[in-house]
Amino acid sequence: MEVGIDAVDVARIKALYLQYGDRFLRRVFTQTELDYAFSARDDRRYERLAGRFALKEALIKAYGHGIPFREIEVRHNPAGKPVIACGHVRGKITASLTHTRRLAVACILVDPDSTFASHPPAD
Repeated sequence: MEVGIDAVDVARIKALYLQYGDRFLRRVFTQTELDYAFSARDDRRYERLAGRFALKEALIKAYGHGIPFREIEVRHNPAGKPVIACGHVRGKITASLTHTRRLAVACILVDPDSTFASHPPAD
């Protein structure tokens, strides 16, 4: 079992957005993630972005080296549980996320039978 955990200060994500705008967002998040985050009001959108950032970082830690942020997408199942889509991992990824107005914390478990690829397969 591979494990990754990360905590992100929501104010840091907001500050990066205010400083770099769409350039920051487009380097880190997919359009699906941005649509979800910006469907929230006010600073709740930064909580959602921080949560996605934390999940991506946690997966990178479980993986052991860099994966481009935009090659990891955070979605939700019908019950609202986060689901990770990443072509670099073949197998089961379990994700957990919690956030407050100030902090987002994510944990990733990658099944021991999963495989990691240096490059995702071509579609």
